[in-house]
Amino acid sequence: MRSSHIIRSDDLRSENRLRLLDTLRIQGPTTPTRLGELTGLSAASISTLSSQLTDQGIARSERDPGSAEKGTRGRPRTQLSLDADAAYAVTVNLIIDRITTRCVDYTGAVLSEDDRELDTRALTTTELLDSVVHGIEQVCAGGRGANLRHVGVAFQGMTTHTHGNLLWSPIIQVQNVPLGDYLRDQLGVSVSVNNDCRLISEALNRDHTDTLGQSFATVLFSYGIGLGLHLDGQSFAGSYSSALEIGHLRFERNGALCRCGKRGCIEAYAADYGIERLANSTSIQEVPMGRISHSHMTNLINSAHAGEQAAIQAFTIAGAAVGEGLATLFTLFDPMPVALVGRSQAALDLMRGGINTILEQQLRSEINTDSLLFCFDNQDPLLDYGLLQYSLSQIDHQFSDPHTNHLMGQ
Repeated sequence: MRSSHIIRSDDLRSENRLRLLDTLRIQGPTTPTRLGELTGLSAASISTLSSQLTDQGIARSERDPGSAEKGTRGRPRTQLSLDADAAYAVTVNLIIDRITTRCVDYTGAVLSEDDRELDTRALTTTELLDSVVHGIEQVCAGGRGANLRHVGVAFQGMTTHTHGNLLWSPIIQVQNVPLGDYLRDQLGVSVSVNNDCRLISEALNRDHTDTLGQSFATVLFSYGIGLGLHLDGQSFAGSYSSALEIGHLRFERNGALCRCGKRGCIEAYAADYGIERLANSTSIQEVPMGRISHSHMTNLINSAHAGEQAAIQAFTIAGAAVGEGLATLFTLFDPMPVALVGRSQAALDLMRGGINTILEQQLRSEINTDSLLFCFDNQDPLLDYGLLQYSLSQIDHQFSDPHTNHLMGQ
């Protein structure tokens, strides 16, 4: 009983530390009184944790300049802030034909950036690994790498959660790339590699719980179709993969050819190339096109809104394919809010009819399925924010648990 109590107490102290660090990163310099209001921690806990953080060198306690301006009597008020130089993180966003690498300080401020265009689909495994390392070296120039504690990678495809392998993606031609282990060996720091949709879900869970609640799904319309899942405020990640692959569930047996090589996948109808193929009456058995430009998708949306039946039908079928995937998800879990990310409101309006028709047929419930769908059309800020906060949270865990092997951080 005594041992169990100690474990629970340690867990609670660690959780309180992480909550305080996260609050300071969001709020910036904050007085103890305000920290108590924001975190729900007692004044005694705030005082103890503040002392620990300053002694550890990851936070600073300074006089609140506002108290002098107001002429406050008594002892000057203090405020706590993170020490920006306590640790650095590098974030790597690997999407189709682009690698964006940033070095950030412990507060989350961007110190340097390397943004390069390259043909990701033509890279060998060695070339891909070298390209990622090159970007990291560029942003860590000038001595910033000396205080590097974590590298966080966002990948537009399937990854392993434990080792950080890039399993498969249409944005690269190679498979099972050992990126996580390679970076750990090269840099000697902890590394996390996550599917982009999972990181977007992390961002939504931070800022949009009023709309989405504690349990919600995220469907990402990008170069393919991704799925992230939050259950009771916790991101779902299997022991093998870091996110769910709704795009490669079957929508139609022996149906349209998908980029993965199989036929009938949801993605083959609902991804940009699938909609384009249907709208232009191209054979669904033809090899899918490459990247569809934003302007081309806008033209397809405009055509549908102008009443062109082929375009209208293409978006309706795309919606039905997504609806089929959501119906499967809702069969396994209760119906939940769904964040639809990366496609404009105009495009989603064209898809809603197909989504709702399938959900109403499959679920046969009194739930208003349309009320479960929420549009977040701009994916880039969500992904950048999710990747940044996830990466810095890994450093927070390292500081909160000094016994953790920082080379194996996930």
